[in-house]
Amino acid sequence: MRRLAMIGAIALLATACRANGGASGAPLGSTDEIPQTAGAEVPRCDQIDWISAPAERYGDSPIYVANEQPTEEILAWASGQPGFEELWIDRDHLGWITVAFSTDADARQADLERLFPDVGVVAVEVERSLDELEELQRRIGEELGPLFGPSSWISVQQGVVGIGVGVLTDERLAVIVERFGGEPICVEGTDPTDAPAAGPQAPEGDGWRLLADEQGVGHPYRTGIATDQASYRQLWAAIGLSDDPPPVDFESEVVIWFGAVYGSSCPDLRLDDVVVDRGRALVYAEIVLVDSPSACTGDANPRAYLVALQRARLPSGPFAIQLGADDPPRGVPEERTLVDVDLSQPGAVAGPGDVHGDPSLPEPFVNESGAIIEPGFPAPYRLYLHCGIEWLGDVNAIAWRTDVPGDAGDFVPPEWEPVVSDGTSIDLSILLNTDPEPLIEATANGRTVVYRPTAEELPGCD
Repeated sequence: MRRLAMIGAIALLATACRANGGASGAPLGSTDEIPQTAGAEVPRCDQIDWISAPAERYGDSPIYVANEQPTEEILAWASGQPGFEELWIDRDHLGWITVAFSTDADARQADLERLFPDVGVVAVEVERSLDELEELQRRIGEELGPLFGPSSWISVQQGVVGIGVGVLTDERLAVIVERFGGEPICVEGTDPTDAPAAGPQAPEGDGWRLLADEQGVGHPYRTGIATDQASYRQLWAAIGLSDDPPPVDFESEVVIWFGAVYGSSCPDLRLDDVVVDRGRALVYAEIVLVDSPSACTGDANPRAYLVALQRARLPSGPFAIQLGADDPPRGVPEERTLVDVDLSQPGAVAGPGDVHGDPSLPEPFVNESGAIIEPGFPAPYRLYLHCGIEWLGDVNAIAWRTDVPGDAGDFVPPEWEPVVSDGTSIDLSILLNTDPEPLIEATANGRTVVYRPTAEELPGCD
């Protein structure tokens, strides 16, 4: 069952993106080299390449652009071969299938070339079997779990067991080296210089004080404001906070709600500051994830922070409230609250309609080069015209190209020119097809251009 489950793991999104995500408002990793400990360096997981076959075993075709590879057929054959360990899709090699064996990989390569001559598939030999990696993962859990509770995972594709350390402190790395130095491991985590300092939630800061900090209530990606006792009671009830509201002096203060968000594996948020950016007429929170693990689950859970902010700190005139300094993510326009009146004056109250969302959010979602799309479904796409339309860009980890008249690099179809935006880009509808051949149909203003996959490198102006 563990091997059959790999088919789910090689779905397009999973294989095209090999990075771990994280919770909102917290840095989860550094690209810098990690500290050296006890004279030995523990490698970062993102520094270890995926296992691949010798270059001569790969060709320029076939090119797989989605999940049309015959993975089930190859898996059915490979599962009956001695030493079979795992199967995955290699997006760095045109979507070819990689089949890993712990013995006789060269013989299995010859079998694949004979039995599946038209399939993009290679055999590789791995030094350690899946059983050996599972045993190492079990030992890591037993020995390190009681010390600092790291996460761990098996990567047959890299031949290692990954360890999610959280913050990469010298102490934690020293323990890992002492117990597992020389073993096939790698680590992920946050460099100590980038990590928020450990410590409890502060009850107050410069011009603000904490009224409530409650996990699991309210809504994620939300903000709000109360300017008098009546709107304070309404906001408290709408969020669903427990107990009674603490007293607030609305002559000199307003109440602001920050509806923070976290993944269920990363609950340790902390409100470090409430920032008033007068130049941008913006109030936002600095919310950090303390001792963050290497990856966070993608579920969005709410955590409500309610603060009393001194009116004297507010911008003079209308302003906005949001969770962080950056614009809200697409899909959650409710995060930004607009206040249309000046509340910096003592006792000022926002009337009906003075507090609302931002109608300009969000900008409609548009894919660009580097996007992942599913076949058979039209998708919006923005093509930048620095090199004309010859190159569509990188879609599903594959470069796409079309023929242009007379090799004119700056060619743009006449039908597309009226809808070119600012002379730099054009918004298209693209449709990915895999049968009978892989191609993308790009359409704008009634004109369709067909792009085909290529093993060539994209030019620098994609």
